[in-house]
Amino acid sequence: MRVGRLKEGETPLAELLRTLLAQEGSIPFSRFMELALYHPHYGYYSQSPSRRIGRRGDYYTGPSSGPAFGRLFSEAVAEAWDLLGRPEILDLWEQGAGAGWLACDLVGSLRAHEPRLAARIRYTIVEPRELSRKEQEERVSAAELSNHFRWVKSWAEAEKLVGVFFSNELVDSFPVHRLVRRGTGWSETLVTWKEGRFCFTEEPLFSASQWQGVLSEPGSDLPEGWVVEVSLDALSWMRRVGRLLDRGLVFTFDYGLLPEERFVPERSGGTLRAYRRHLREGDLLAHPGEQDLTAHVDFGRLQRVGEEAGLQTLALVDQHHFFVGLLSALSERCEGRLPDGLTAGGFQTLAHPGFLGRTHRVLIQSKGIGNASSLSCLRFARSVGSCPPGRLPATNRACVSISRNESSGS
Repeated sequence: MRVGRLKEGETPLAELLRTLLAQEGSIPFSRFMELALYHPHYGYYSQSPSRRIGRRGDYYTGPSSGPAFGRLFSEAVAEAWDLLGRPEILDLWEQGAGAGWLACDLVGSLRAHEPRLAARIRYTIVEPRELSRKEQEERVSAAELSNHFRWVKSWAEAEKLVGVFFSNELVDSFPVHRLVRRGTGWSETLVTWKEGRFCFTEEPLFSASQWQGVLSEPGSDLPEGWVVEVSLDALSWMRRVGRLLDRGLVFTFDYGLLPEERFVPERSGGTLRAYRRHLREGDLLAHPGEQDLTAHVDFGRLQRVGEEAGLQTLALVDQHHFFVGLLSALSERCEGRLPDGLTAGGFQTLAHPGFLGRTHRVLIQSKGIGNASSLSCLRFARSVGSCPPGRLPATNRACVSISRNESSGS
């Protein structure tokens, strides 16, 4: 489908969507979100990562703020190697690698502080988008780390791994179905074109078979108009991760909710958000392809699906307690000093409750290894469902105080 002449202020993807809606009348919101984010030419993620992330982009991430994430996470990787019996090859798989900051920081830290392990690292990045892969390759090459890395475009190229699979702020970007409570049943939110703009409409769910177990949590007790988002893609992804891992650990970093947090009045309108230039946009359907769309991860459901796929849940912790545990282990070897490669500001961005420490969480899972409870990241693990009433975690995409662009000028 080709783009015709655009109206003033209209994105190329908007024209494609208008043509699609003229043919089909309406499409599920999940389809709209998929195209808005992942259209190969005009989707939001078709842009280079450095255009999306950092001071000049739309949001910050932990790895984009500096090397602290990679330095601290390298301790978890080193401990995983020990737990696995120090295999000759340790596979590291990352999906959603962005500009490659975490990849370079992690392997660079292992080279500097765990050289025996670094020599055994085989780092695979799952990256289907050419612009992202090109930027990652350039960053890896500039850091002189290319011999550790390889790229695959899809899971079709995956083989069983012994090692660590991890992602940061990946799952929140998977398309979601937006469901609305109507009477004693549910409707699915659709997108249509009306009176010169994209707008929502609804269609009753006549068959709830694919939603079995999804809408039953308090289901029938929810009031009229309550919105629930469901990412079937996220559940399929977790099943694939479970199949891919032979022995090792899975770390899923993201912002999201526990079951008891999903069904409170503050969440009655759902968690879908749009971000552009570090500001939350009021219209989820505006600027398709030029604003980020995101929804809170349903960690409870993700955890259950992982367990069905053979993964053991070790913990679901907030980033504060996760990184404090790793820092404590590193500091013990440095006689209480701040470890090399860390700054107080970098650590604060990741772990302080006022930045990413409370809003972002880590689902930690294992398969085929014993004594995983000895991991340093679990030292201070506690229930993350203990936020006081009225203080539920919220998306905090624009809260990081400094980015690499600001600190390095790159």
